Amino acid sequence: MKQRDVAIIGGGFAGLMAAIACAKNGKKTSVFLYGSGSFPLNSGLIDILGYDEAHAWVTDPLAAIDDLPAEHPYHAIGKTSIEEAAGFFLKLMEEEGFSYYGSVHEQQTVVTPVGTLKPSCLVPASMQAQDFSGKDILVVGVKGLKDCYPEMIAENLADAVKEAASIRTIEVVPDSIGERDLSILDAARWLEDDGTAAVIRQLAAEDGANRVFLFPQILGVRGSRVCKKLQAAMKGKILETTAMPPSANGLRLRDVLMKAARRMGVEFFENAQVTGFSADGKRCRSIRVTSVHEKDYRAEKFILATGGFYSAGLISDNPGEVYEPIFDLPVACEKDPEKWAADDVFDAQPFMKAGIRTDEMLRPVNEGGAVVFDNVHVIGRELAGYDFCREHSGNGVALASAYKAAMA
Repeated sequence: MKQRDVAIIGGGFAGLMAAIACAKNGKKTSVFLYGSGSFPLNSGLIDILGYDEAHAWVTDPLAAIDDLPAEHPYHAIGKTSIEEAAGFFLKLMEEEGFSYYGSVHEQQTVVTPVGTLKPSCLVPASMQAQDFSGKDILVVGVKGLKDCYPEMIAENLADAVKEAASIRTIEVVPDSIGERDLSILDAARWLEDDGTAAVIRQLAAEDGANRVFLFPQILGVRGSRVCKKLQAAMKGKILETTAMPPSANGLRLRDVLMKAARRMGVEFFENAQVTGFSADGKRCRSIRVTSVHEKDYRAEKFILATGGFYSAGLISDNPGEVYEPIFDLPVACEKDPEKWAADDVFDAQPFMKAGIRTDEMLRPVNEGGAVVFDNVHVIGRELAGYDFCREHSGNGVALASAYKAAMA
């Protein structure tokens, strides 16, 4: 039976980042995929920590980690690894031609799909909102584009920046649209193919050095090619909002990471559902994979990156009862069904903190703190003790834990 250095279960953002870090560290790495991960739901922004416990903006994400509750996974990961992971990601994205900008010590401002402003830590050039003071902002609408409301974006953005900028809307019309409605991905693929020239032509009369063209998230689905082409042809700043799912930027990020991983020699097994394992005491020897046939795969180290409830990395049949389906790892969660969820949807939700507790090497531990497996590491959404949605830390925890597990 073939022996690999690292077997990674799951191909979402955390899994792919772990694979790339392992490969760059000289490890023979295999990734077992069952589906395409949650990239269509992923903003592609690296939010290290957007909001504190009082839900106020954090100004220095790395410094604010000291104030997080003791059970938060950032404490196990450590601030040094978080900073190293961010540097690793920024360098990788630059090498891949899909540059991100920012620092773990400051927030970038991005525009949401409804025109409000939110903090993020590391962002691609297409979403890095500059100081709007004195700018003439044109909110670009697309004829036939569903779930995009330029007037609402303009109104909310005007409220956010007050009198600092002039804001108005403008509409572009895709060629041969007919009566068909367009989704975000339809529009992004139109621009990816031949729509960029049409957009440049239709906006030319409004172009100028003081302009900001604010697009919905439609600037392609493969890397930064569309954004770079538009920016090269126009004097105004090209900018896009974040997006409601499906996320074009999430798909761009997946495209870049998959290509990078394959080029580094990472081995991918598609449609490979991991259903079990074999172990020798506290050491996992192999995982059982069901595809066309069942087969065991051996490795020196295993990284569990199967996500949370949405991707079935954690499963709950009843409130207060959660299990992990591959290694049957102990799951920490709120046991009282009456306290499982808050009445107000905007409050902190106890069930969101469900997950697997680990030691500082991200190895799973039981209720007494004893390590369950010496060579299994847990990363990403499966970790216990944080509400990624409320605090805006999802991709930050995924990135930092992936890097830490790869280096362990």
